[in-house]
This record gives sequence, structure tokens and C-alpha cells, in this order.
Amino acid sequence: MKLFTGSSSSNNNNHHSDGGHSIDEVNILYHTLIDNEREKLRRERDQFEKEKAIFEMYYQKIQKFHSCETVQLNIGGKKFCTTFETLKRHRDTFFSAMFSGYIPVKPNKEGAYFIDRDGTHFHYILNYLRTGELILPKNKPHLVRMLLLEAEFYQITDLIIELQTGNKAQPANQNTQPSSAFLESTILPHDKPEFSEKLNEWAGCVADQRWKLIYRGTRDTFQSEIFHQKCDNQGATYTIVKSGPSIFGGYNPVSWSSQTGYSNGRDSFLFSLVSILFTISLNKVATK
Repeated sequence: MKLFTGSSSSNNNNHHSDGGHSIDEVNILYHTLIDNEREKLRRERDQFEKEKAIFEMYYQKIQKFHSCETVQLNIGGKKFCTTFETLKRHRDTFFSAMFSGYIPVKPNKEGAYFIDRDGTHFHYILNYLRTGELILPKNKPHLVRMLLLEAEFYQITDLIIELQTGNKAQPANQNTQPSSAFLESTILPHDKPEFSEKLNEWAGCVADQRWKLIYRGTRDTFQSEIFHQKCDNQGATYTIVKSGPSIFGGYNPVSWSSQTGYSNGRDSFLFSLVSILFTISLNKVATK
């Protein structure tokens, strides 16, 4: 094929003869073909990356399910199957304590852990532990009441708040600043620093006195010997307890001791957080 023939005179600027293509035209067609192939390869690459991302997502999910140890629950005669990871996903709950490894619990002969509660609506509880979402049929207030009783028994605080108020519980670090006095506590409401200040006032401390966490039941077990190993001879202590939505505790100005007998603490007292129409107040009761 003849690409270019003819003279270089000014009267022959089209650079072609005998129907042949000019070099400029050949170059344009060549680059156009290359650009089309590049665009095609780019689309194929993008599609491959999308499919790869989808594959990896499902791979991770499948691996997660296969690597998690399953557990059978018998709730009042109804059987449920889930994973230990799901049951322990929310901190400081009945299940996180039950399966912490510190409490000696064993399955029955059928391989299931029996819990003497009504299992009729437990699937709502289990799905909440799995997804963090509460999905209920509309216009069934009795169901909300029943679930609230179960949530309080299992001590799932976020679910309790959502059932009581209709709103999802906000993460502790969202729009709130943790109380510096009881920074390590997972029980006291960190968005209300006045509680920490009041507890310090009652203990005769400055308002910003800091308290170090030395014992947590769901972390350290509820065994008395572990309690004394961590708490004996530590000086004055606050004990803070959560049971369902209720928070209470006491102040002990005298060091805990494993020795048999009693010690007198004139400045000891009990306290409770009382919720009335979602307005929380702090009450103090002196001990004798």
C-alpha cells in the first residue's frame, strides 16, 4: 500500500495521491484505535475490581462464620443457634458475663445452654445482638413491654434505651465527653459529669478527683477470691452496680480485707441513680 507519493511543492499540501492515506490520517486512525482499546481495558479493569471487592466481602463474611464457634441456646424450651461472638458483642450484658470464661457454665446433655426465660420473642433479642437494629411489627405495644422485660433481664443497655424511648442509644463518644473522675467506668452516664462531682463531694474529695478501676465483674469474674485479690488493701473504694436499667452502689472508706470479721466505716453510704420520666437523679443513703 502506497502511503505517500508526490512532490513536496506548495500545490500538493494534502500529502496523498492514487487514493492512498496520508501519514497524518494513518496516525489519527492508529491513536483512535489505541484509545478505544484503552477505554475497553479500563472498563474491564473497573468491572474486575468491583467483582473482586464483592468476592472479598463475601469471602470475609463466610470466613467469619466458619471461624466462629457456634453455640446452642435453649430459652424456655425453644432452641436457638448462634455464635459466641454474637452473644458477647455488647459489653456488660448477661451473655458477656455468662460466656466470659470466668463463670463455670456447662451445656446440658443435648449440648445446649438452658436459660429459664420465655423464648417466644427471643429471636428479636438475638437479631438485635447480631445487627444492632431493632425491627418490630407496628402497633404492638404489648410486644415492646415483653421485650423490655427480657432486655432488662439480659442487661442489654442499648436495647433497653431504644425500647423505652423509641430512639437508638448514642455511642458513648458521640456528642459527649467522658467524665474524668470515673473515666474507666462503663456504668456511670458519662454525659452527666455532675454525678461524678456529687460522688466526689459525698466522699469528701475535690470535684475532679480521679478514681482508678481495679475490678470489673464481667472482666475479672464474680468470684470472691478474685474480688479480694484485686480490691484488698486498696484504701477507699466506690462500688458501682448495674442491674438492668438500675444503677446503684456504695462508698467504703475502709480497705477491703479477706480477714474474717467486720470493720466500721462511719462515712460509708449507699447511693442509687433513680430515673423518673427519663430524668435521672442521684440519691444518697447513710449506713449505720
